[in-house]
Amino acid sequence: MSAYTDKEMIKVSYYYYRKSLTQAQIAKKMKMSRQRVNRILKKALEDNIVEIKINNVDKYNVELENKVEEMFGLKQVIIVSPIDSDTLFTSLGLAAAQYVVSLVKKGDIIGATWGRTISEVAKNLSVNKRLEVSAVQMIGGLNVASKSLQADEIARTIGRKLGGESHILYAPALVEKHSIKDALMSDMNIKETFKKMEKCNIILAGIGELKEDTYLLKDIDRNENYKKYFISKNAVGDIGFRWYDLNGQPVENEYENKTIGYNILKNNKDALVMGIAGGERKFEAILGALRGKYLDVLVTDSNTANKLIKL
Repeated sequence: MSAYTDKEMIKVSYYYYRKSLTQAQIAKKMKMSRQRVNRILKKALEDNIVEIKINNVDKYNVELENKVEEMFGLKQVIIVSPIDSDTLFTSLGLAAAQYVVSLVKKGDIIGATWGRTISEVAKNLSVNKRLEVSAVQMIGGLNVASKSLQADEIARTIGRKLGGESHILYAPALVEKHSIKDALMSDMNIKETFKKMEKCNIILAGIGELKEDTYLLKDIDRNENYKKYFISKNAVGDIGFRWYDLNGQPVENEYENKTIGYNILKNNKDALVMGIAGGERKFEAILGALRGKYLDVLVTDSNTANKLIKL
């Protein structure tokens, strides 16, 4: 039997929710302790005497976001519901851009990798030059067809829109030999860019998937050899050409000492890492990144989020 009558629970709830009295005021009014008022309010919720309804929870994916946050220990999850696959990248980019603008402070430094979603983030950032936020290219140059997808162009766009400098990594993402990387890394300009990487407050991380038909590099022969090598190593995804498997474990590989850029998988700084990716093709890559704890924030679509929580 309940220690509180229905009348008591209804009256306390009425004062609290309808009349906006504090728990202390209710305690004084009803001649009881504040602790008793608190317990009555909790019991009223448990017994459905009080039902709290938050409108538009489903419309904005709030409950789904919370489930993914709790499941993977993320600081924030932002979920979009694109109309179709054609609007997916734009929806992800716009949502991520809005979050960045709400988060960024004057003088911050944003690091960015490359790819279509990160390009969309840069495109959708609102212009605010008073922020004086700089951008750093986190992965070397790539021979890709579209200029807007290139890492240097993305960094320039972010710096230009947010009123800061753009720190460009004047080196290719992949080189033929370890000795070439060593020579490039000894260059003062490249050293300075790597120092800026270490000062980033926010990192925009594109998540790449690995499939038989994944298109990575413009050079077809190199693309095929590179891709087949990592498929044989059971890699499922990458962030800035740092590869990991479905369990989130980094994939040891012969290209490690030929890759020029920030190693997000070994990130030990306080920068907030935002992973921005969605779509069925990228599910395993997203899952691996989450299991590897490489992300603090995930921006994805509702279909991917629902699939994640059903695991």
